[in-house]
Amino acid sequence: MDVRVVAAQDTDGMAAVHAIRHEVFVVEQNVPAELEWDGKDDRAVHVLAPAAGTGRLLLGADAAAKNGGDPDTAVLGRLAVLKPARGTGVGARLVAALEDEARRLGLAGVYLESQVHAIAFYERLGYTPFGPEFPDAGIAHRAMRRSLG
Repeated sequence: MDVRVVAAQDTDGMAAVHAIRHEVFVVEQNVPAELEWDGKDDRAVHVLAPAAGTGRLLLGADAAAKNGGDPDTAVLGRLAVLKPARGTGVGARLVAALEDEARRLGLAGVYLESQVHAIAFYERLGYTPFGPEFPDAGIAHRAMRRSLG
């Protein structure tokens, strides 16, 4: 699948981001809406593969609050790919776009909290799991990280 990944900065882009995340997380995975919409979207970097998927990158204090306080590590999250686009490379392209943005900003690494079923996907992209499993929104997760050096 040839996919175009763009920055989602305007109202239309953010509407598409929210629609994809609502479908994947709230509808499909039964994540409560109040947990999905955490108030950090307006301070995050968002990428969008139109009609296919999205992801975001937390920076600064928002990232440090999740990654153990490391100011040089971004937090990749809210990676969501619609069912018809899964297995086509869309997720990997979204992750690559977010990593490119982190590099452009001079950051040294990326931290994420993967749903356990997706750990192998992130491992193929160079991420290493660490620490124990933990629940988030009723779904088992595990922390992962990758150096961008």
